Amino acid sequence: HKPKSGLGLGLGLGIARHIVEAMNGSITVSSVYGKGSTFTIRIRQKDIRAPPIGAAVAQSLCNADSNSVYTGIKRERNMKFTRIPMPYAKVLVVDDVQTNLDVAKGIMKPYGMQIDCVTSGAEALRLVRAAQPKYDAIFMDHMMPDMDGMEAARIIRTEIDSDYARTVPIIALTANAIASNEAIFLKNGFQAFLSKPIDIIKLDATLRQWVRNKTLEQRLEAPQSTVFSSGTENETEASTRITGIDWQAGLKQFGGEEDVYRSILRSYADNTGQLLDRIRDVSAETLSDYVIIIHGIKGSSYGIKAREAGKQAEELELAAKSGDLQFVQQYTPLFIESLERLLTGIRQYCQNTAVGTEEKATRFAPDETLLQQMKEAAERFKIDTMEEIIDSLERFNYETQAELVIWLREKVNQMEFAAIHERLAQQK
Repeated sequence: HKPKSGLGLGLGLGIARHIVEAMNGSITVSSVYGKGSTFTIRIRQKDIRAPPIGAAVAQSLCNADSNSVYTGIKRERNMKFTRIPMPYAKVLVVDDVQTNLDVAKGIMKPYGMQIDCVTSGAEALRLVRAAQPKYDAIFMDHMMPDMDGMEAARIIRTEIDSDYARTVPIIALTANAIASNEAIFLKNGFQAFLSKPIDIIKLDATLRQWVRNKTLEQRLEAPQSTVFSSGTENETEASTRITGIDWQAGLKQFGGEEDVYRSILRSYADNTGQLLDRIRDVSAETLSDYVIIIHGIKGSSYGIKAREAGKQAEELELAAKSGDLQFVQQYTPLFIESLERLLTGIRQYCQNTAVGTEEKATRFAPDETLLQQMKEAAERFKIDTMEEIIDSLERFNYETQAELVIWLREKVNQMEFAAIHERLAQQK
């Protein structure tokens, strides 16, 4: 019997051994060819809670029917719920991975909020200091390079001297969904905790608690709630569109809007390729940077429902955190090869389903007014505005400066605001 290994190549076994031995335990395996393997873990434990639940309760749990009324109610709740429009609200999302920002925007889009995005804690601090606008909530990624979410939240709470900075709700976003983490976040300036990939039900509850303003709702003309259905069952070739993507689950996550899902997949393909280039050669000196990059790939992969890629990245992240450089160096090339196949599939899908392929009208040059608006939007981190402008610019072919529009699309996708602002400021 040859055991199947993680990444499909055994990485998880080494990680499990490290964890068990760190707990003063042991792990053993016995295999029978053609039948399978049995893994046995022994860990010393002690009682730290109340007395055992008892035979009666244990029997009741054993008799619980997986098709119980509770299960049915929960399934129905996940299939359909009502979103309350919040067009008055402004939220800031902070994450160093562009695709994670696009996922968050796609999930929040039905609420009609103003959603601003930045890619670092430093940029978030600048916006909070300026307080223009004042956000109703900040969604902050936990693990970012240079300044992580914990440090950014600490500075907002203790070093920016304003009531707004001290009271604005900050919600932690993390792909390390460990129960003990929540208490840590709540003690360090956060109001709430959401694990990635973001669950739409939990996000809705968070928005209702920290963002919703019933007084402002009453001022809206005939406010209408949005009933969200988690998708239909007749999407064409849903299960085979992209190998490595759970298409049905992804489409459900974004309210059945294929255009939204397609744009997020395109963002993933555009940005993840650059991240792969940064982890091709990993050493002891670069292992800490590797952890941050692979963590981002893990979160964005789970976010687009590329579950296998997310799991592979997660295994590599755990190995890197444990200092197992040998595993990381051995399996990273296999991971890159696998992920590049996924990216190729995504790009092919986006190309095959591209809309607006009719012949475009030709103009002499890009509209100067739109370019000025793009510069101002880049300066204020208005990603939604920039996307609308680049969509307008791309409706035409140009006799001159066609390369500028191509460049702008690339930089918008990569959220390189400073580069956009600098080039357009020099544009005559």
